[in-house]
Amino acid sequence: MIQLPRETEMRLAVNALPKALQDGASILVLESGAYVKAKQGTNPFTCIVSRRSGNFYPVCFDEEGTRTILPAYVDDAVMRVKGMSGEEVERLLAKGFADGKYQPPARAGIAYMLSPLNYMIGKDGKLARNAPPHTMFYAPFLTDGMVAGMPGRTAFIDRPGPHGMFIVLAGEKEREKYLAESKELMDEVERTTGLK
Repeated sequence: MIQLPRETEMRLAVNALPKALQDGASILVLESGAYVKAKQGTNPFTCIVSRRSGNFYPVCFDEEGTRTILPAYVDDAVMRVKGMSGEEVERLLAKGFADGKYQPPARAGIAYMLSPLNYMIGKDGKLARNAPPHTMFYAPFLTDGMVAGMPGRTAFIDRPGPHGMFIVLAGEKEREKYLAESKELMDEVERTTGLK
C-alpha cells in the first residue's frame, strides 16, 4: 500500500478539486492503517487519496458522496492494508451493499477527480498515470447503454451499480492546464512513490 508523508497526501487529496474549492475542503489521510481527519473544512467537500481496488488517486466528494460513497472507499483501503485479497475486499463490499451497510446516493451530486495524478492499474498489472482529469456525477444503477457512453472517448458510466458514476472527461486545454498547475506536486509524488 502506497504511503505518502502527511503534508504531501493532503496536497494531493485536494488536487482533485477546482482551485476555488481546495482551501475549504475537509481532508482524510491514510495513517497507521486507517483514514483519519487531517483537516476539517468549511465547504461541502471531503477529499482523500483513494487506494480503492489497488489504484492510487485523489478524489473529492460532496456531502452526499461523503455520506454514501466514501465509506466504501475507506473500507476498501483499510481491508487491503490488513492484507485482504482484492477478491475478498470486493466480496465484503458487495455483502455490505446487500446488508445495507453501504447505500447508493439518495440525490444528485458531484465528485471531482480533476488532478492529472490518477494512477490506475493497467493491463500489465502495474500502476501508471493513465486516467485523465474528470468530473463525476452520481448515477446509481445507470449503464453505458442507457446514456450511449463510450469509456475514454465521451461521457460514460464507471462502476455500474449502487455507486455508479457518470464520468465527464476534462477537455484537452483543461487537461494541459491541470498538468501544468500540478507539475511540482507530480514530481514530488512520483519521486516519493516511484510511480510514473
